[in-house]
Amino acid sequence: MEFTVRELQPVLTKMLVHATTQLPEDVLEAIKKAHARETGDLAKKQLEAILTSANLSNERMIPLCQDTGLVTLFVSGELINYIENVEKALNHAVRSLTAKSGMRANVVHPLSRSNTGTNLGMGQPEVLVDRSTKKTTMKLMVKGGGSENFANLRMMTPTATRQDILKHILQVVIDAGGKTCPPDILGIGIGGSAVQALFNSRFSLLRPIGKRNPDQHIALLESSLMKAANELGIGTMGLGGDTTVLDVHVETAGTHTASLPVAISFGCWANRLAVAELKGKSFRMIR
Repeated sequence: MEFTVRELQPVLTKMLVHATTQLPEDVLEAIKKAHARETGDLAKKQLEAILTSANLSNERMIPLCQDTGLVTLFVSGELINYIENVEKALNHAVRSLTAKSGMRANVVHPLSRSNTGTNLGMGQPEVLVDRSTKKTTMKLMVKGGGSENFANLRMMTPTATRQDILKHILQVVIDAGGKTCPPDILGIGIGGSAVQALFNSRFSLLRPIGKRNPDQHIALLESSLMKAANELGIGTMGLGGDTTVLDVHVETAGTHTASLPVAISFGCWANRLAVAELKGKSFRMIR
């Protein structure tokens, strides 16, 4: 099957609108559960405000956050052979939605800070290859600057223990405090190269909340990290409370005998995603 720019653009436009205005159901449910069990009055009010805001965005089809972020698209299956067409279609979709004020113009030159005004230019938006599945899918993420600014990569010594890794991750969460707009989804990449670890930490944010890594040892690490992070008491928007993270997702990769990269990506409460899968001859939104 051939994927043309003309065929891909409307699908990507729909995904962009969905991602910027609608919280994924799993994220929404996790926030509702956090609200139900929250014991702090201030944190409970903050979670109520988040739920009210998300409901208004859903009803009025307006952005969940004024910072509509940078766009990352992961493609898999047959689309890998049509990367150029995917990039062109995504550029058209992003430019058009930005012109209609559906997205804020966020892309600037890293040195001069001049704004392109279109959310395009210098490698933006980015299209990456997803090799986790053979299905033909597009997984889109829009990520704001607040959470992105606390992405972290540390090349730990290969003798570091699980406890050392846990302590490092928790320290990064402490340092971030409320600046990532918690409650967060925490994505962790352990192993691989430095680039692969960062990729895995970002990609893991696409995993539905509550879905554990199939490796039982890694799944246990996820649960331990989630419990420990929530015991920090940072809470919603950094104002204290029971829920600092909604979930923790860890992905691993084989690494060099002399290396141990640990990468951390934060997904704020507005973990904005859209996923479409090829069903027959057309793409259908599945998340």
